[in-house]
Amino acid sequence: MHASAKRRVVDAHVHLYDSGEIRYEHLDRVDAMFEALIGDYSALPRRYMLDDYLADASGLEIDGIVWHEFMSADPLREVEWAQRLAGTAPIPMAIVGLVDFLAPDLEATLERYAACSNVAAVREHLGWDEGNLLRRFAKRGDLLCDARWRRGLGLLKGDRFKCSLEVFSSQLPELLPVIQQNPETGFTIAVMGWPIAVDAQAFDRWKQSLRELSECENVRITISAVEAVFGMHWQIAQVQPWVDAVFELFGTERVMFGSHRPISRLARNFASPYDGYEELTRDLSGAEQDAVFRSNAAEWFFGGLQSRNVRVPQRS
Repeated sequence: MHASAKRRVVDAHVHLYDSGEIRYEHLDRVDAMFEALIGDYSALPRRYMLDDYLADASGLEIDGIVWHEFMSADPLREVEWAQRLAGTAPIPMAIVGLVDFLAPDLEATLERYAACSNVAAVREHLGWDEGNLLRRFAKRGDLLCDARWRRGLGLLKGDRFKCSLEVFSSQLPELLPVIQQNPETGFTIAVMGWPIAVDAQAFDRWKQSLRELSECENVRITISAVEAVFGMHWQIAQVQPWVDAVFELFGTERVMFGSHRPISRLARNFASPYDGYEELTRDLSGAEQDAVFRSNAAEWFFGGLQSRNVRVPQRS
């Protein structure tokens, strides 16, 4: 990339929200579990809209964003709010909504999501740390093995929606059969498999689990929320081996980067996470960099939206 050119990006992980419109309990009060993930978050804005994001991303050429729900008190209302935002946004915007695969009204929720033309995927927070009560975001720790939960996930069969399941690295072995049993559903592994620890032993276990998942052709992986894994003072040397392992296992054609805005604003070492990502990918070719920063996310999240008259990022 020419030194004066802006990096073209389809940001695979963004939160936009307005707590004046949608209730977010973790913004109304200090949430101990959310704080256990990212530390003191009192500096997070109570309203973070597209203009705020674009100001933060002024050093980049944003071709599109993938909006993710932000744990609202009313997920359906939040997705419908995001759909209205997407309808007037100056850039293409795909939507990832929250689901509960055990909910009795799951089918009705999926139908409502299907009526929102920009919804590309759904996700559920399943992170469960047996050793830490404050890092348990699911109803139970055994949902990935629950037959009724798996039947709910099976409703995504085919091209309806892609699926993002937020799990910690210790849960990746339980995630593997879920993905293997649903080959027609595209799965996104969030936060590069969310390492629950970053020592040498944890690295080896995490890499082995990802190796098995990488053999599933219906899987993609995002590198985002680095600060939630390595801390708000994360450094290139600390993160590089993990990112290199992701490229080794998934190649550059199945990896996507996301900013995790505005939470990544809390990180100390990089004004933009993409400053760090540029260093982490310095050994890739120009075509490979374009793939992980732009075209992979454009294809994965926007490819299925083309038939719905949704604006999609330009290809080149």
